[in-house]
Amino acid sequence: MAEVAALLRLKPVELSRILAVAPPLPLARSAGPDDAARIVEGLGAMGIQTVIIPNDDLRLDLPAKKIRAVEFRDDSLTGFATASDAQVSLAWDEITLVVTGRLLSNRLEVEERQRRGRKQTVDSRQLSADESALDLYTKTQAGNYRILAGSFDFSCLGPAKSVTTFQNFAVLVNLLRERAPNARFDDAYTRIRSMLEIVWPLEAQVKTGDRVRRAAGKFDTTRVTATDNEAQFTRYSRMRQCLRLRELENLK
Repeated sequence: MAEVAALLRLKPVELSRILAVAPPLPLARSAGPDDAARIVEGLGAMGIQTVIIPNDDLRLDLPAKKIRAVEFRDDSLTGFATASDAQVSLAWDEITLVVTGRLLSNRLEVEERQRRGRKQTVDSRQLSADESALDLYTKTQAGNYRILAGSFDFSCLGPAKSVTTFQNFAVLVNLLRERAPNARFDDAYTRIRSMLEIVWPLEAQVKTGDRVRRAAGKFDTTRVTATDNEAQFTRYSRMRQCLRLRELENLK
């Protein structure tokens, strides 16, 4: 374990946490193909089989296509895009993977005042959000379709529609399980999110906001620090699709 951890530039306790989880997790981010090959060769010498997923395969250049509503049909799912009235039809047997998780965001706003050459905090506000998310993948479509619980119309559930978004989201996932026979369902993200941060850490974005005038020629400034896990969730979701497609290819 110590040798493997050293090769991956991880602490032994971090490696133990990763290996104790059932779903596939990233072990390392390499600087390039040569570095990746070196890591794979080193792990192979210790009897550990690994898979390299090039960053280009994750298609992070393609944003998720957000769906605001769906209609269930006997042979397909019709989705309606959030940005337009465009529709997309997904055959049930073409859906390969459904990944669920939660998108978390935190925004800290600190109002500062310059006084005697030093900045002093005048006021602060912290805003947080927590939203269920669902990614749909097919065999041929690059990227994914994303459903966000907070902006989704659950009318498709009919009589099964409940009063809470949490319950409706769970019913939607169960309906997809029943109708998509070839799809794998991955609900591990929320449980393993802290382990993903070892390889895919969240990055805080700090910027100076608006200047607030408080007296003649004097201003307070607002410093905003924002963090969210959407990029991390997308990476994990796309990684799972890459592995799913490789699995399907091996079955041919």
